[in-house]
Amino acid sequence: MKKFIQSTFYCATIVLLTLTATSCKDSKKETEKEQSNAFAGIWIAKDFIDNIIIDNGIKTVNNGVTEIIIPENVKDSIIFINEDLEKDKHFASFKNDTLVNHLHETKTQKAVIQNGNLILLPLDERYHSQEYIKADSSLIKKAKDLNVSVLRVLINKTLSDNTYSTKSSKTEIKFTEDGKVEGLANFKSYYISINGDSADTQGITAINFTTLDGSNKNLGIEFQKDKVELYDLVLLTKSDEKPSYRKGKLLYSLKIIKPKK
Repeated sequence: MKKFIQSTFYCATIVLLTLTATSCKDSKKETEKEQSNAFAGIWIAKDFIDNIIIDNGIKTVNNGVTEIIIPENVKDSIIFINEDLEKDKHFASFKNDTLVNHLHETKTQKAVIQNGNLILLPLDERYHSQEYIKADSSLIKKAKDLNVSVLRVLINKTLSDNTYSTKSSKTEIKFTEDGKVEGLANFKSYYISINGDSADTQGITAINFTTLDGSNKNLGIEFQKDKVELYDLVLLTKSDEKPSYRKGKLLYSLKIIKPKK
């Protein structure tokens, strides 16, 4: 009888320890899942959203990361889109409630969630913390349907949110979020360049138009309160150098006739 009781107690203890271990593992998995879900999504720098247009042009954030794409499974790697709209992929892991981005073999950058926003902590004393806002599902779906980044949709919306006209024509001019244009000269599509992701321009944002015959036209663009102005670009460099331009003469003045709602 004594042996039976001891055997029963021993078995019960093993079962209890097994259940406890399983429970701990499940709890750990659930915690990791909750952390992943909190971080997962597409995050846009708050500074960029609040101030897309600066000094009549478009600029990305100063510290180098404007959009962050975090998958549900961080093992799939995180994507950073920098100020030149270039994509960098990095492995990541969780440490407590902190997301650790493994930038290089020895360098990491951490991120936390505060008040629903993502805070990217500085690499070192040369930088500062950067706050990011999660893109809503409708914006993400729109970017996916258009096969562009969320950042590109936001950039294009600076034009597509309005309808325009010129003094010389009553034809309505429209820009779409996927980079198409209607009613302006013989242009059929456009691409707004940010921070030199194309040719370098001095003191003005560059916009490249593709024409109906397939040629390209580089212009400068300035955003005013009630209009958008397009300028010729004057080449400053030699043919064997990276192109650099300055603002030339005004070519088109597009008056806003149907402002965004």
